[in-house]
Amino acid sequence: MSDCRGAVMSQIRIVGFKLALLAAVAATALPANAQTSAPAAVTTAEATTESLQATVTGVEGMVQVRQNDKEPWAKAQVGMLLGEMSEIRTGPRSAVRCTLPPDQTFTLDRLGTVKLLEAVRNNKTINTDLMMKYGRVRLDVESAGLEHRSVIRSPSSTLAVRGTRVSLYDQRPFNPEAVSLTGTAIFRDGKKQIAFGAKGQGKTKVDSKESSAVALAISKSTLDPSLSLARTVAETALIDTLISHGSTVSFDRDAGIKVVTGGRPPTDGELIPTLPGVLNFVARWNTNADLNFSVQTPGGVNNAGETLYPAGALATNSSGGKVPFDHRGGPNGGIEIVYFPKGAPTGLYGLGLTLISGNPTTAQVDAFQDGKRIKIFDGISSVDSVTTQVDKPIAGFVDGTAVGVVPIGTNLPSGASRAANHRK
Repeated sequence: MSDCRGAVMSQIRIVGFKLALLAAVAATALPANAQTSAPAAVTTAEATTESLQATVTGVEGMVQVRQNDKEPWAKAQVGMLLGEMSEIRTGPRSAVRCTLPPDQTFTLDRLGTVKLLEAVRNNKTINTDLMMKYGRVRLDVESAGLEHRSVIRSPSSTLAVRGTRVSLYDQRPFNPEAVSLTGTAIFRDGKKQIAFGAKGQGKTKVDSKESSAVALAISKSTLDPSLSLARTVAETALIDTLISHGSTVSFDRDAGIKVVTGGRPPTDGELIPTLPGVLNFVARWNTNADLNFSVQTPGGVNNAGETLYPAGALATNSSGGKVPFDHRGGPNGGIEIVYFPKGAPTGLYGLGLTLISGNPTTAQVDAFQDGKRIKIFDGISSVDSVTTQVDKPIAGFVDGTAVGVVPIGTNLPSGASRAANHRK
């Protein structure tokens, strides 16, 4: 983000230098009586520049906003005003819609983060610059009577918009993808620039992999196993076991993860031989509910810790952790797993569950290392398995039910250890 902001500031400084140079040349060329009127003209031009604010017009699910990097995150509400450098983030199955006067609307989909870098009107020109860290942003621009210079940026691509309706999607493990619903847009990445779409043409897609919209359409007509039901060798036995129990397996491209529904969760005897990792965390339940299992891991950038969660970019992390699928429940319940193939970082692992849909239910959570069950500290004592009630979360960004903590290669804090020993 700092690189992007630095590039913007560099461009501003270059433009400022050119304007100053032109003013100096003009001043030497004009007669003395004409030179005295120049400052008034500059003042008039500056007065036409107006900073714009976005208004939150729709909120669905868990959405948070902040006015700048130094402000705390707050729950988004309809009617909020957001200025330049404000930021928005969305949780699972969430979205937020904002309008920019007089004629722009942008929508951030689930599990995304976007920052409003610039929103300025200068005479009949409107400049808008959105920086999306990850996720999907749709921008609708009505161009009647005004010139728009709108940009949506992501870490690996840029989408330039002029009077059209577009969206930019950038989330691992997929290639960045841009869509034009009507009108022409320009998509740029590190290797190429593509102008695509046309008025009245309908939906057109391009991405960072293919050279044109036509090439992308041809590639989409065949099954690419790297983006759908491809599974690692380690996960094959587990997926086969779930399928044998009546589960169905598909792929949710919007959420960016493999999806399992129906069937029944395996027993310990069926599960342990099929565990995909050296270190495995498992949640199982037996009622018709959709639970999401999350693990807060040690390690990561600056050892700050990372969250593994069954959705898109959160399904893997820099420490090697993986979420193989999102089980969305069924009449007999479901199972979710977070695992490390090897080299799991040492430290404390925090386990949590969130009820996505269905009635509150009871879930069993276990931890296994090298095929053997290991202890979970449930807040009172260290136990072989935790059984917990998962209720509907209180509104917020990461609310849910805390399950427990698992120490790997380290000890619990002294206070927690004393509590566990006292319980024994």
